[in-house]
Amino acid sequence: MHAQEAGDEAGEELDTIIVTGTRVPATGSKSDTPVVEVPQSLSIVGSELMTAQGIQTVSQAIAYQAGVANGSTPANGRYDRISLRGFDVTNTGVLQDGLRATTAQTYTKAEPYGLERIEVLRGPASVLYGQNAPGGLVNMVSKRPTDTPLYEVGIQTGSFDRIQGQFDFSGPLNDAVAVRLTGLAREADTQIEEIPDNKLFIAPALAWEPAAGTEITLLTSYSYEEYGPPAFGAPIEGTLLPNPNGKVSRDLYTDEPGVDNHRDQFAAAVLLDQELGGGWMLRSALRYTSTDFLSNTVSARGAAVDGRLLNRSYYRFRIDGDVWATDNQVFGDWQMADVDMKTMVGIDYRHTREDYYLKAGPAAPLDVFDPVYGQPYGPATTPFSDTLQSSDQTGLYVEQQARFDNGLIFSAALRQDWSDTTTEDRLGASDTSQDDEATTWRAGVVYRGPWGMTPYVSYSTSFNPILGSDFYGDPYEPSEGEQVEGGLRFEPSGWRTYLTLAGYRLTQTNVRTTDPDNALNQIQTGEVRSQGFEAEVVSSPLEGLNLVASLTLADLEVTHTTDMTALGQTPTGSPEETAALWADYTLSSGPLDGLGFGGGVRYVGETYADAANTITVPDYTVIDAMLRYDFGDWRVSLNASNLFDEDYYVRCSTNSCGIGAERTVMATLRYRWGGE
Repeated sequence: MHAQEAGDEAGEELDTIIVTGTRVPATGSKSDTPVVEVPQSLSIVGSELMTAQGIQTVSQAIAYQAGVANGSTPANGRYDRISLRGFDVTNTGVLQDGLRATTAQTYTKAEPYGLERIEVLRGPASVLYGQNAPGGLVNMVSKRPTDTPLYEVGIQTGSFDRIQGQFDFSGPLNDAVAVRLTGLAREADTQIEEIPDNKLFIAPALAWEPAAGTEITLLTSYSYEEYGPPAFGAPIEGTLLPNPNGKVSRDLYTDEPGVDNHRDQFAAAVLLDQELGGGWMLRSALRYTSTDFLSNTVSARGAAVDGRLLNRSYYRFRIDGDVWATDNQVFGDWQMADVDMKTMVGIDYRHTREDYYLKAGPAAPLDVFDPVYGQPYGPATTPFSDTLQSSDQTGLYVEQQARFDNGLIFSAALRQDWSDTTTEDRLGASDTSQDDEATTWRAGVVYRGPWGMTPYVSYSTSFNPILGSDFYGDPYEPSEGEQVEGGLRFEPSGWRTYLTLAGYRLTQTNVRTTDPDNALNQIQTGEVRSQGFEAEVVSSPLEGLNLVASLTLADLEVTHTTDMTALGQTPTGSPEETAALWADYTLSSGPLDGLGFGGGVRYVGETYADAANTITVPDYTVIDAMLRYDFGDWRVSLNASNLFDEDYYVRCSTNSCGIGAERTVMATLRYRWGGE
């Protein structure tokens, strides 16, 4: 059978920790094209690297990659907030197993322990995935059943009273069927004592090969999470800006203890790989995702009065979202004269349903220098919104590759999308509908040159519908993106090193800005340009040594807007320089055989809190560290993030700042048996 092979940590470092250009990704192309031949910047983070770094979220897992900005904070663990090349992709660009599971307002959250790898594609990707932010996408690939037995149990403890148990069991039942069961249970606080980080996760999976050339995979998962309310953060006066009353506590909690915030999330997917003969393949995926999301928050309203008194209101909102998504393609190789051709045609469809309400009520103010909790709030009796929204998106796409004997590979892809959204406003007793359609495409040239050098150049486009209408009732046009990118991949034979360089110019149009003739209206005259240079290297130059490094130099600018204070400025929250380096080394002989140690450094450049760029958010550097010891089937590991407890801000607005993660230390004891 063809279920996933279980990875041997000692013998497959280059495939599990350092993912090379020869790997066939699930992202970038849907026709089994190796990473090195995809005409866009693409990175893959393997599960062993995630384990080595002790990551707990997807945003942490990709923090060492180029072009990535993490907007998540410990005070807001509801979802991973991710930007690529300066554009937020949290809602439209986070996929699991190639399918999007979000509605307009329900954000799913994947459990990293249930993933075998994470793929990051930079730049417009609508030609393959439909409506999408122009920065790119993050595709999380779930663990599959393995051909060989793999059994693992572990326990984890550490900062903020964390206790977590986890297990991962996999193997064949017979020659045709393999199964996997992955799960964890966690009870923990966060650096803000009143905010929990509790979770229950389980993911059964089955792979079945009923006949030669046919493989069916069933992936299911359920998670229940408890976390904090939508975070206001800490007031900007007293954190980033001066406050005559002094410095606000780094661990200030501006909400009320005990407010109920949780999410139930269920997903079930069926994947089919069917060989058709003659070098042709049918690949099909169908998934249903259900997300029930409840939030209660005693939220701050604006800046603190006189620098200390924070006015608050009580809000309660619930989102019940369902998503059906399917993607189907046929692809194969054929010959035309001396040219090797690869053709792919596909159709995908996504239906979303979202039931949403928002209610509000009164709440007592909070003194940020002398907070007194337990004051009365609510009930939430004033309705603000009560809507039922459904959306259907259908896309038809085709991709053609042509490979010549001289190493040149030409590719072109074309897609047509139709999007139909209906919104029922129960409060206003009205229904509205919005229809959008768009044509997107990508063209690229790749050259498989000598000495492992592979340069490429591409042009790609994207579209993303903007729901709603302007002040006068006219629907908005989809936001559009276009990118020119050129790069070089270098993978010299025998070096166990993979280097990628990329330069790009990316533009997003139809961005909404304030109407100069009507402050209550927004018009689409905005444009944002992102251009820059990215470099990544992954290497295992010596046995047991693994290196990961990245550098991003970006130039982000608002090039068209009706807000003259923002024209020519950098969009808020977007760093223009980031750099990261991770190294770990494991001894394979001698009295300390099995001892591993390593660490990393991450630098994030300064950003701006306001559109006019008058409030600068300082840059910061954090250090991570790792120590582990393997003895037989056992492993004990110790991970520390932000080792020196650097005080930094992740993202600020004109009212508040998101406080960065404090030093976090975790110890894990793992027992693994089976495998090879």
